Amino acid sequence: MFGEISLNLSPFSMFLSLAAVFLAALVRGYAGFGFSAIVMVCLVPVMPVSQIVPMSIALEIVASSAQARRILPDINRQYLTVLIVASLIGTPVGVLLLSQMSERPLQLLVYGIIFASTLVLLFSKPKPVSFSYATFFLSGLVAGAVNGATALSGLVLALFFTTTNVSSTTMRATMIAYLFFTDIITGGFLLLADRYDAQTILYVVAAIPALLAGIFLGTRQFAKTPSETFKTLVMWLLVIFCILGMIRLL
Repeated sequence: MFGEISLNLSPFSMFLSLAAVFLAALVRGYAGFGFSAIVMVCLVPVMPVSQIVPMSIALEIVASSAQARRILPDINRQYLTVLIVASLIGTPVGVLLLSQMSERPLQLLVYGIIFASTLVLLFSKPKPVSFSYATFFLSGLVAGAVNGATALSGLVLALFFTTTNVSSTTMRATMIAYLFFTDIITGGFLLLADRYDAQTILYVVAAIPALLAGIFLGTRQFAKTPSETFKTLVMWLLVIFCILGMIRLL
């Protein structure tokens, strides 16, 4: 009844939506990214995108907050600072690019590049590299530009980190912290734009138990996974996300 009256979703659609949040949170708890990508693909058939985006951002912030205590000691603050500063510089470039092109071709281009690059890394198995801060800055610029144009910076950073010799715990923790920062900014703009109506807020509240359960189980699984196995699984997740994203756009 709550779902039908307050959220305009049938009980079955509500169940599917909460199941999608749980699955996305499971992946987020394990890998540190991918929540919004899964939620978007799964919920488009039952909810308008205008509601999915603010809801997803709010749940991302809740997820990062729930993970904060465990990841704080593992965050590389130097890498995080460089990535955030570079991203802030790169984001306006992406916004400008979006103003010159439609969003759909840009998203397809980003998905295609990440998909092809990930497959090359998976099958060529290059040796992990120790990158300089300048390289991290360049990656942050690219991630910022991609975020401004397509909101897919998480996939870009995940791909970059899999090529480095950064440990899986540091990689995951730093990515979660980076996404928390960008989500706070995005959420603030959405709030100012009055995107958080009563239905969206109610859905966020209703989805929190499923979110926390998924985060908890995903985090437990991450703790059991060796670093190299983790990076390989992250690359396969990137392949899946890109395929799902391209299917949604085509």
